Amino acid sequence: MKTTDIRIAGLGTYIPEIVDARKAVALGLYDAEEYEFYGWTGAAVAGDMPAPDMAIAAAQQAMDRSGLHPHDIDFHIHACGHEQGPEGWSPQHYILRHLTDRDVPSFRVWQACSGLIGSLELAACYLKAVPERNAALLTGADNVGTPNFNRWAFGIQNGVLGDGGSAVLLSKSEGFASLLSINTGSTAEVEEQYRGTEPLFPPSLTIGRGMDFKERLAAAGGLEETVAEVVRRQGELRTEIALRTLAEAGLEPGDVTRVCHVFTGQESYLKVILDPMGLSPEQGLLDFGRNLGHMTVNDQIVGLTHLVETGQVGPGDHVLIVAHGGGVSITCAVVRIDEQPSWAAAAA
Repeated sequence: MKTTDIRIAGLGTYIPEIVDARKAVALGLYDAEEYEFYGWTGAAVAGDMPAPDMAIAAAQQAMDRSGLHPHDIDFHIHACGHEQGPEGWSPQHYILRHLTDRDVPSFRVWQACSGLIGSLELAACYLKAVPERNAALLTGADNVGTPNFNRWAFGIQNGVLGDGGSAVLLSKSEGFASLLSINTGSTAEVEEQYRGTEPLFPPSLTIGRGMDFKERLAAAGGLEETVAEVVRRQGELRTEIALRTLAEAGLEPGDVTRVCHVFTGQESYLKVILDPMGLSPEQGLLDFGRNLGHMTVNDQIVGLTHLVETGQVGPGDHVLIVAHGGGVSITCAVVRIDEQPSWAAAAA
């Protein structure tokens, strides 16, 4: 979808304390061989801070940077990959309550790790549908440090998860960057591999069963073979969507300055994502992300915020955003930096 008049007015993040991966190895939480092989140097660990509170902190920063007033918000989406609090409770409305007193729609989106970027397309459509709508707030947050889950042994995505929150404020009237195009697709047949042989009822969390993706993928027909098929199928669609999104923005791969992607510790994994698009790992955020862990829904916005804050992108630069979640959902977007915001360093 080619977008017009959709701008990024503000970005915000909340990144908790970083725990050194070597410490996790010493504590027996992280396998020493995996540490040596996968390249992660750390992970952001929030302790007992609830995910929705991290989303609020990130959103407040985005609002402060935007120059917009909380009363300007017409729409809110909260994206997450893991449970946010009491079952049956709506964390999105908890977040909204702390940011504005307007009675605007607030939704929670679950698209695994592409949820926040996928929500950009939903929000853009919502704003464009009615002329009077102007601004949309999108938040994302997760704290994976629950008793039945080991962030250092995720099992897929080369294996380490980080906590944190991020936020984007979209506006039709003002902003420092433009959302030029965005597209989403699904490889729905891959859900079977992520489900494994677990029954659908009762839900695993309600009976205290931990999440083990290695076990599920292996049950679907052999771990290596299953992962290879997921990577192949996902890669085909991801590349097609990325190139189509660039074309809709009137760009070619050579016009891309930087790429915001899922965080990884391995250059080889990043090459799998970027090589088919005609892009290189040097355009990504390998060293920055490998110290934070894969931050579920937050990687791309945390990465974009870092690029803007540090002046690694500036006016006229184009950023390709690539998000995939659970092997099934994929969203790609193109952002053009129009001006240097006051909270950013001078462009390098």
